[in-house]
Amino acid sequence: MAEERKTQRFALRRDRTDWTVYEVWTGEPAVIAMVPQTGLSEEDAQHTADLLNRRARNGDRSMRQ
Repeated sequence: MAEERKTQRFALRRDRTDWTVYEVWTGEPAVIAMVPQTGLSEEDAQHTADLLNRRARNGDRSMRQ
């Protein structure tokens, strides 16, 4: 599991009242359809990060910043 975390491109960050999905390499919020992935519930943030990481592992580069 620790090795998998090192290869994840997207992760969750707890904000004051909600969650952000961010790109590990830059520390910036992930952006989907020009919408920063901030202000999410923990469940939605985890789902989004899982989806983005799965797409990144499969070579999908469309989620670039």
